Amino acid sequence: MVAGTEPREAALGILRAVRADQTFDRALDATVPGLSDRDRKLAHEIASGVLRQRTVLDRRITAILSRPNKRLSEDLRDVLRIGVYQLLYLDRVPSYAVVQSTVELAKAVCGKQCGSLVNAVLRKTSTAGPVDFGPKTKDPEALATRYSHPEWLVARWLPRFGADRTEQLLRHNNRRPPLVIQPAAWTADRLRAAWQEAEIAYRTMGPDLGFAVEAARVADLPGYREGGFIVQDATQRKILEYVGASAGDAVWDACAAPGGKTAILARTCTVLASDVSRSRMGRLCENLRRVGSSAVVAVADARFPPVRPEELDVVMIDAPCSATGTMARHPDARWRLSPDRIRELAGLQREILHGAAPAVRPGGLLAYLTCSLEPEENERQVEDFLSAHIDFHRERDDMFVLPAGEGSDGGFGARLRRAA
Repeated sequence: MVAGTEPREAALGILRAVRADQTFDRALDATVPGLSDRDRKLAHEIASGVLRQRTVLDRRITAILSRPNKRLSEDLRDVLRIGVYQLLYLDRVPSYAVVQSTVELAKAVCGKQCGSLVNAVLRKTSTAGPVDFGPKTKDPEALATRYSHPEWLVARWLPRFGADRTEQLLRHNNRRPPLVIQPAAWTADRLRAAWQEAEIAYRTMGPDLGFAVEAARVADLPGYREGGFIVQDATQRKILEYVGASAGDAVWDACAAPGGKTAILARTCTVLASDVSRSRMGRLCENLRRVGSSAVVAVADARFPPVRPEELDVVMIDAPCSATGTMARHPDARWRLSPDRIRELAGLQREILHGAAPAVRPGGLLAYLTCSLEPEENERQVEDFLSAHIDFHRERDDMFVLPAGEGSDGGFGARLRRAA
């Protein structure tokens, strides 16, 4: 292959893994370790960009193909998407280099006969005008096409959020989110001083909401090895503040991986952190060791508490969910989700809530959290629980965050107090 093909080949590997139902993050970790920092960033940008703009890319490719109904192999279609994405959305690589490297990639993975097809599509793309989406209406089909989301998902959001807020959400999901970190073993002032000395750009997300940092790799930031910070979005920090665990509380973080909330809670509380997944527990333990956390960890299914009944001041359930509030951060999520999957997750959430509740002491707090925007995973889940558990009540209004223009994630929280 010619020089410059490696990051495109890595991007194709990531897209292949996602097609095989692997998450984007795991596919990225498995694919890019051998690349330089520069090539790693490019592979990440191309693969995530293809997933965010997939419908737009397919529309351009179909318009150019002389036989638009011709069946293309999945690899060949992804190679075309990789090339067209670079031509439409990246300007730091010359067009001729994009065409050359993508043609070589097509020959290597799809056969030499595919090179001419890729070459023709990319050359026509480089001289074509903007992609035509038709009238700029705000019906589900038009918005789904313009912003590259599944139409069924857009149709769910429109009645609840309205056309303008839905379009804002779709636009947000197509932006690359910032890297947000929160102080851990180091104070905010110490982190600022270290970054200023290292000439690392950052901005404050808000009072006590962390920092958005411009960096190539988290592990290269000053303070990482010393446990000076954790990676955690500003909205997740807001939700943790909403939970409001008091100093000295005995807390069970029932779905704790990757451990960001645990690390913060353990500064002032006695924390048991558990997760059902052994692989996710490995990451949780690594993060807690790095920040010097005193939390106790256990592999446990949240539906079956690893503690005695009525033992804890706070049970916090950061439930597995559809993650529709974090789709900007997870570019594959919109294509992996389905209505059936949301129903399955709602069933699991119901089992976790009902199973974990007995661990809360009389007068204690059950905190239910998600990073979902869907009512059946959020307020309806809480209402269903309260109808079956008359000894619990909402202590205050639920917290709901729709992803905002500044780059924060979405999420939901409910505080449920058990009668004393």
